[in-house]
Amino acid sequence: MKLYLVRHGESEHNVDRFRMAEIHDSKHSLTELGVKQAQLTARFLKDLLQGSTVLYVSPYRRTMQTARAIHALLPESTPFFENPLLREWELGNLYDFNNRTPEAKREFKAAGPFYFRYQNGESLADVYLRSAMFMHTVVNPLIQRQRYENMVVVTHAAFIQTMLAFLMNWPVEQLEGFQPVENASVIAVQEQQGEYQYEKIFVPVVTD
Repeated sequence: MKLYLVRHGESEHNVDRFRMAEIHDSKHSLTELGVKQAQLTARFLKDLLQGSTVLYVSPYRRTMQTARAIHALLPESTPFFENPLLREWELGNLYDFNNRTPEAKREFKAAGPFYFRYQNGESLADVYLRSAMFMHTVVNPLIQRQRYENMVVVTHAAFIQTMLAFLMNWPVEQLEGFQPVENASVIAVQEQQGEYQYEKIFVPVVTD
């Protein structure tokens, strides 16, 4: 089974991160550009995918909008599942980038970017655990059943990075300075002789 990891298109908080202090992260929609990116990615996947496909998506609004654009161009019978394990890295119920306390800054410096856990939220290490759980409880059983030829997972940058780290056995230091993959980009993951390999195969470019 071929696995494709897709980041959502550009969202409102990608343009203005301070919206996170007022609106829960799960409720941020795609921007106009993000909608166009999702449509380009949908067309790319429509032409790429051959055979039976299953689609899994984070329940956040921006990922659902991206996934629906993809699903609309796939065969009507393509299964479509939400899974909360795929959600974004939680920085708290509401996170204000202008209001980081001295205590939080001290703790961040002491713990480092991988282990620091945000108040009412998660550490990146927590996201790593979620990605491992998704691999073990969802992806591996589907591989064993050989029911689908393709699996498309629409999720978030941090989840994509931690899943790749889990599969490739990257050290923690490699995760501490990660840069998000581009909005609506597609990462292909494949196992060959017991080793996982990945490749970024598509990044949408909106020209109008």
